[in-house]
Amino acid sequence: MKTAAYVDYLVAWLESQRTELYGMDGYTLGVSGGIDSAVCLHLLARTNAPIQALVLPAAVSSQEDVNDAQAVLKSAGVSGQIISIAPWYDLIMAQLQPALYAEPERVNVLKGNLMARLRMIALFTTAQSHRSIVLGTDNAAEILTGYFTKFGDGAADVLPLAGLRKEQVFELGRYLGVPKSVLEKKPSAGLWEGQTDEGEMGVTYAEIDAYLRGEPVSEQALKQIQFWHNRSHHKRMLPPKPMGLDEFKGK
Repeated sequence: MKTAAYVDYLVAWLESQRTELYGMDGYTLGVSGGIDSAVCLHLLARTNAPIQALVLPAAVSSQEDVNDAQAVLKSAGVSGQIISIAPWYDLIMAQLQPALYAEPERVNVLKGNLMARLRMIALFTTAQSHRSIVLGTDNAAEILTGYFTKFGDGAADVLPLAGLRKEQVFELGRYLGVPKSVLEKKPSAGLWEGQTDEGEMGVTYAEIDAYLRGEPVSEQALKQIQFWHNRSHHKRMLPPKPMGLDEFKGK
């Protein structure tokens, strides 16, 4: 079975990255209650290495997501901790308020990105404490469209799902035994009430997956995919650097 063999490959790949590339002792992962982090946790459970699993809800997080995250932990046989980022968010927003100029239509994105970056801080601080590496959960559809927060959920040491379309992530989820409630819920970053990935992007994962398979998609879907891809080039590259003084030949 190809799926079973690929899961074995991913587990071995994760272990080689941890031991050979990074030389670390374990893994750190944020568990959101969504399919991507659920698959990542189930993969980690097969490594038998130490795992720090953190559920990091914000004030806008639904109880359903927290319940699903706990169900994922149970299904993977991994213990985790629930730590609210709400106090940190409130403090930072209060302190930054005099410096912010947010357009009204962008305020949800601004707030959501702050939540994602606070989670990144929590994960990397925990990882450093335990000599572990941080797993990112972005899949091929999210990388193509840039549907992640720069230096937020896009910050990671390894990206085990980067070669998988969304449909393939679900395929692995079914094989690994991810809870039914997670498999059936609409994908959402959970950054504001009622937010869904597809609603925000204006294109479905099925259409993005078809594009990634090299199949034709509707004109509207292609327009949206190209829009998100073109505006997010900066998320997929390292920061540009000028030439050094020794290389500089000007006057």
